[in-house]
Amino acid sequence: MILNRYLFKEISTSFMGTLLVLTVVIVGNSFVHLLSDASLGKLPSDLLGESLFYVSTINLIRLIPVALLISMMLAFSRLYRDSEVTAMQAAGISPYSLYKAIFTFVIPLTLILSMLVLFVSPWASHQNNEVKRQVDERPEAAGIPVGTFKTSTTSKGEFTLLAEDIDNNKSTMQRFFAHVQDGNDETIVWGKTAALFINSVSGERVLQIDNGVRYEFPEDGTARITRFLEHGISMPLKESQSSSRTNSLYTSELITNPNTEKLAELHWRIAIIISAPLMALLALPLSHTNPRQGRYSKVAIGIIIYAVYANALISGKSLLEDNRINIWVGLWWVHLLLAGVIYWLIRHKFSKAK
Repeated sequence: MILNRYLFKEISTSFMGTLLVLTVVIVGNSFVHLLSDASLGKLPSDLLGESLFYVSTINLIRLIPVALLISMMLAFSRLYRDSEVTAMQAAGISPYSLYKAIFTFVIPLTLILSMLVLFVSPWASHQNNEVKRQVDERPEAAGIPVGTFKTSTTSKGEFTLLAEDIDNNKSTMQRFFAHVQDGNDETIVWGKTAALFINSVSGERVLQIDNGVRYEFPEDGTARITRFLEHGISMPLKESQSSSRTNSLYTSELITNPNTEKLAELHWRIAIIISAPLMALLALPLSHTNPRQGRYSKVAIGIIIYAVYANALISGKSLLEDNRINIWVGLWWVHLLLAGVIYWLIRHKFSKAK
């Protein structure tokens, strides 16, 4: 019990410090990318904080296993450097006893990680997608500035747009004007209000103009005037919206209504959970150092092994989505390969330990 409490304290202290550093790095990196999008007009400034919170939460949950690996390697490297592990082994404490003590911390952490991966991460992804949807429904996302004429040329002709004002929710434009010049054909549309929304069926962005008038001046010299209550115009998205949204689906949806893409996402979530105990098993033999070696000498090797493992999982998920791997095989082959490496390391480092 004394050993359990001692190792629990060492690992937990190192883990919290490592997680704090990773949090600062992740939040800082995410903030820089989102700030760049905001400066380019891709992300409204009032949604910057909300988007930063959701993106950072998703990334931090995914990096908990590597935080566990680094923290355990730092903790045990110190114990090896100070000859504490040697003293433990001399006192008859076997590697099995060390692992037993380690997993008093790892098992609760894995259970917490399971809740985060299966419930919190999908929620955060769903909320982040909602923020992206709000961005796509903003006038600035469609290149419609407020209070300024905007002229652009496309394959369909030259467009001049103006919205005189916008409501407090940044969604409904007041006194909307559009001029379209297609060759010798000219069209003018004016509406009292206009709003953008994403069609839930087709995924297209639609500009809905209400209580307005449409003036058409075709090449033949005639003119047509049409008054309308509602008038819809398709507005292309700047970026493709066909990317997968399975990461925002709740785990129950992946199980109850499965297809190849959803099952691949389910395997991915399970893989993140399984990676935590695997990292714990890897950390102890990888931390084995001589007293004269530096505390951080083996951490780089651990990070490289994790990077290879993580990239294999990402590649495996892509192969699953493309039906190039049987769904029953899933990502288990990646875990088995890493388990084989861990088994070899344990045999190599502790073969002489009692």
